[in-house]
Amino acid sequence: MKNKGLRFTILLLITSGWIIVMRTMTAPLDPGSILTFEFIGTAANAEVFLNNLNALNHKELMTLSIYLDFIFPLLYGAAFFYGSSWACGRLDNHHPLNKVRILSNMVFIAVVCDFIENISLLQLINTGPDDTYAKTAFIFASLKFFLLSLILIHFFISVLISAGKGKQKS
Repeated sequence: MKNKGLRFTILLLITSGWIIVMRTMTAPLDPGSILTFEFIGTAANAEVFLNNLNALNHKELMTLSIYLDFIFPLLYGAAFFYGSSWACGRLDNHHPLNKVRILSNMVFIAVVCDFIENISLLQLINTGPDDTYAKTAFIFASLKFFLLSLILIHFFISVLISAGKGKQKS
């Protein structure tokens, strides 16, 4: 299986399937609450948030969601890596957007950021609200989403450029 596009497609399907599994296993937890928790920012906000989760009996679901999220970065990391490799492979060798090594490093950094963020969130739940963990989760979630945004923008632009190039040859 040398085709990076096929690997990307398979990994994208597996990643999508994992999202469905995660959401099913953590229902009725609101998926938006996970994003809210990632960007909680302060111990005071975390305390209010965790108290609300306790009142809804969702604290265990949030903990489970974070544990399940340790697999998710590996899946989306591999999918983004192969997607970027495939997109760069469709461009000319000397095209300015053909930077596979930079993109693969960005994917790796985003995955590491996700792991650090998850550890910080678990610490917030297990040891109680602490500004260090809340700020760490916020910083690494922000960095993760920033890097993933750049990777996705690159992917879409590369695909559009290569599709336009394909139409010109026809």
